[in-house]
Amino acid sequence: MNSFVPPLSIPRTGSLLASPTHRYGIVKRRRLSRSTYYDALDLTCAACGRTQSQIPPGGLCTFCRQPLTPVLIHARSTAAGPLPDATISQLIALSAGHPSIVPHRAIFVATDYVDSASQPARSAVPLLCTVIAHPGLWGVLVRGQRQRSLQEALNSFYPVAQALLYLHTHRFSHTEVGGASLEGLITVGRGDDVRLADLSTCFPFAANPQDIRRQVERDLLFLANLLTFLVTGKELMRGGRGLLPAPLWSPVERAARGEYASVADMLTDLASLPQERPRALKPSHGQATHPGRQRPRNEDAVLSLTFGIDQEGLSGPIGLYIVADGMGGHDAGDLASQTVSRVVAERLIQAGVVPELRQTRPIYSAGPAALLTQAIQEANGALFNYARQTGSDLGSTITAVLIAGETAFIANVGDSRTYFLREGRLEQVTRDHSIVARLAEVGIIRPEEARTHPRRNEIYRSLGQHPHVDVDLFTRTLRRGDRLILCTDGLWEMVPDDEIQRIVESSRTPQEACDALVEAANRAGGEDNIAVIVVELE
Repeated sequence: MNSFVPPLSIPRTGSLLASPTHRYGIVKRRRLSRSTYYDALDLTCAACGRTQSQIPPGGLCTFCRQPLTPVLIHARSTAAGPLPDATISQLIALSAGHPSIVPHRAIFVATDYVDSASQPARSAVPLLCTVIAHPGLWGVLVRGQRQRSLQEALNSFYPVAQALLYLHTHRFSHTEVGGASLEGLITVGRGDDVRLADLSTCFPFAANPQDIRRQVERDLLFLANLLTFLVTGKELMRGGRGLLPAPLWSPVERAARGEYASVADMLTDLASLPQERPRALKPSHGQATHPGRQRPRNEDAVLSLTFGIDQEGLSGPIGLYIVADGMGGHDAGDLASQTVSRVVAERLIQAGVVPELRQTRPIYSAGPAALLTQAIQEANGALFNYARQTGSDLGSTITAVLIAGETAFIANVGDSRTYFLREGRLEQVTRDHSIVARLAEVGIIRPEEARTHPRRNEIYRSLGQHPHVDVDLFTRTLRRGDRLILCTDGLWEMVPDDEIQRIVESSRTPQEACDALVEAANRAGGEDNIAVIVVELE
């Protein structure tokens, strides 16, 4: 009797890939030289718990019509078996604890799948698959083979190095025997936010100190390769070594040879590099808010604080800018947005942004980023506790920017946005936590359809609804002439991005830009409250 032997290949668009507990529908495939990324949908509905037999139209659950959850899957061939369940559980937990690691959902080995014609198929080789939370707009680092300035390269490098240091603190190394490819790194948004997207290369520290030393040395070599690639556009052993700028010769070579005792020592060495000290950037801003033409009450809030410091060897500007949108349909939305703005500002001021910056150079310090995240989480807790005590239903979105010297730390929860405008290019930095944004992330709908989609006002993450909230965090290195635009959906739903850019670029001052943006939103219908802050770096 002949048994059916599935054809050998790798999953492609339209295929279904199964883990021991979940099934994923592949929407898009991006092949690299050593691995493949898949934009996919988790076919087990988070709302009703039922699993789809195929990718449903529009990415909506066949049973309850709620959107399925987008995920990103990194798959690479493996000759080894699956990682132990206990190790996988530890790695998934660790991935949620550092902003430069994309939160992981599953790690598993796949051999069989269902192809786009609904036929069984078998992978040519077993695939080690890492499923992560979909990061929104993303790219593969190794496809961006471009040379960066030393400053830009270091700004992308330091968060990844700190992520490896974080793994070491929890007694895990990152780089497997034979080396880890840079293909496990992605960029988030259109900037240079580099993050670890695959911890399946990680292993617990060995019991023998000599073996631990070898694990650390492999991670140092990985970092030497990464830094070389960021600066030169080529990997260390593929022509990058000869293109390194002189200040990096010694740190890269020492890391490649394993001469540093730890990742922390490498960071300390890099921090001592001589740097040019240009005139400090000076942020100026404008702000405006309006109830719009169809709402009786304004539930949006704006807050701006800018001050300079020049003490104990630390000089430069610090700016805090917040836009919050009290949730429509919730009790006392204006109270919610004002509470969020106040708590975040108080937390940052009382905790002391300045002392935090004094402790270490902000270029690679996670301090300001962590402080901003903690402040937003405290605001979430304040709303949640108030709602529970009073029986009310408070909710708010937030987008916030903390400028420290030449770095902007940008955070958001919900669908209030921060844009970054540089040299004629407008970039949406933040990620909307909305249903239509989820559908657009994996290509179910086109981004331009989000403005008119019937479910465009439904968001799945906001402040005040749960005791804990995940905060998205981004960074941008600033230059003179850069502008940041923070706004609620009352602006961006009414005014297209290209018109926002035109208005800001044609305005003489940030305040003039804010006033003109509010006027444009009202002229387009003013269907919601409007709030906007424009910050310009001089």
